[in-house]
Amino acid sequence: MRGVRVIFEGSGRPLNVSVPWYSRVRLFWGKLRRAYLVYLRPGYVRESLKRRGGECARTGACCHLSFSCPMIRWLERRPVCRIYEHRPRSCTTFPIDERDLRDRDILFPEASCGFHFLSPEDARQASEENRRLETVSHP
Repeated sequence: MRGVRVIFEGSGRPLNVSVPWYSRVRLFWGKLRRAYLVYLRPGYVRESLKRRGGECARTGACCHLSFSCPMIRWLERRPVCRIYEHRPRSCTTFPIDERDLRDRDILFPEASCGFHFLSPEDARQASEENRRLETVSHP
């Protein structure tokens, strides 16, 4: 069976990505999973986002998971969201966890997302260290 073709310009250059049908199913499932987590499991999302580090590299790959967002446009070869100030929660919290990064990498593995996740143990240690530093600096 042939893959679905996606046109993507996230790196500042046009890119054709052939995505097999089973990867499209995985991307669609990921979209459903994120909607479920954001609206029905906000506690999980809060805890997971505490482990997230880095910042968005503005590749636009997340705007093309399972379908291309109609609110994305390209200015000077960079993605710009037309409703950035009013984005849905599934956009503002992306990536929720490591699974989202793996989904994103299906479409555009060549460019880093910019986000990463600490292991739960490393996140706990970092949180304890931050608490300790706040106690020392604010007696």
